[in-house]
Amino acid sequence: MTNSSSGPMAGKTVLVLGAGEMGEGMAVALAGAGVGRVQVANRTPARAAELAARVGGEAVSLVDMTDHLRDADLLLTSTGSQVPLVTAADVAPIMAARRDRPLLVVDIAVPRDVDAEVAAVPGVTLLDMDDLRRFAAAGVAERRREVAAVEAILNDELERYLVATSAREVAPMIVALRQRAESVRSAELDRYRSRYEDLDPRQLELVDAVTRGLVAKLLHQPTVVLKDAAGSARGDRLVAALRELFEIEG
Repeated sequence: MTNSSSGPMAGKTVLVLGAGEMGEGMAVALAGAGVGRVQVANRTPARAAELAARVGGEAVSLVDMTDHLRDADLLLTSTGSQVPLVTAADVAPIMAARRDRPLLVVDIAVPRDVDAEVAAVPGVTLLDMDDLRRFAAAGVAERRREVAAVEAILNDELERYLVATSAREVAPMIVALRQRAESVRSAELDRYRSRYEDLDPRQLELVDAVTRGLVAKLLHQPTVVLKDAAGSARGDRLVAALRELFEIEG
């Protein structure tokens, strides 16, 4: 099987022991990762041939597994054997003859296909189900930390959004409150206009200035309090109260 992939598995030889569901999944995944060659060995030769054909690999004899292991860069095992199929005695001579080529062994069989002593052979890295569980747990823990960080970011953004939204509501309310007060002032001046028809323009300007100043002073403190409370729950309550008290529509 040839593949132009430039990934870490490019050109590597993989030996898969076991053509069951787990072995099939690993073989298919590796074929897609661009390995150089996939060899499949299984207790049932027909099953090995079927899987090998599916991934563009080669079916090999389980009896000759040690011979094929000499060329392997990665050994994946997932058989239903009740005893180890690969021992340190099998692997040690192979590794002694190829000191420049390490061997990664991933044993996901239960019970083990690979004797634990294989891990002590120089050049061999042995991963079993316990190792994979630890890797998975570490991955889950890392993802949980990422989730916590994302939640913190979302909470900060939500808080900023709520503050900005509340603050944006304060400015229009201040404008609406002043407009409401001005409309009341103007209405009252119009109501009593007949009583100061005899006033000259300068006096009329004085009345207008005094009433404007009075309204401004009355609204000054509420405006300051409302601005200070912008972006808070208190600010929201004040806005709601002003809408009701002065009949200001939202």
